[in-house]
Amino acid sequence: MKMKMIKNFVLAGVLLLNFFFFVQASFAQTNKKAVIAYYAGNPEKLDSFDAKLITHIIYCFGHLQGNHIKLASHSDTIIIQKMVAMKRQNPALKVLLSLGGWGGCQTCSDVFATKEGRKQFAISVKKLNNYFGADGIDLDWEYPSIEGFPGHKYSPDD
Repeated sequence: MKMKMIKNFVLAGVLLLNFFFFVQASFAQTNKKAVIAYYAGNPEKLDSFDAKLITHIIYCFGHLQGNHIKLASHSDTIIIQKMVAMKRQNPALKVLLSLGGWGGCQTCSDVFATKEGRKQFAISVKKLNNYFGADGIDLDWEYPSIEGFPGHKYSPDD
């Protein structure tokens, strides 16, 4: 069992590295570097960052409510609106919404186990991205198929 957990953990790490290599490779073609920033904090603090120095900014964290991505508070709405507004300073900036984080994927295993759950989740992500004018999703599920946050369900099928 430990060997399987180690293999799954390594696989998760490889997938994450592949994402970053993909981003880096796409920017390397133009001799640019990707600067990816996660943000969780007060909406007012976003004004202190120079949007021209960031290529991707990721809102942390949405959570699941049923099969849908949901924001925790009105403050999160303001944060995402401010992130999208940063595109006025840097039109190439990509704004991503993140689901999960450590302790944030309690029901991910159940939701993503079914075609209907995945479909409803994808539709909710698209609606939220369209509403805010964001560019995509960062699925920060820690960890599929292995034990992560205590008490969170996981399955080898994840």
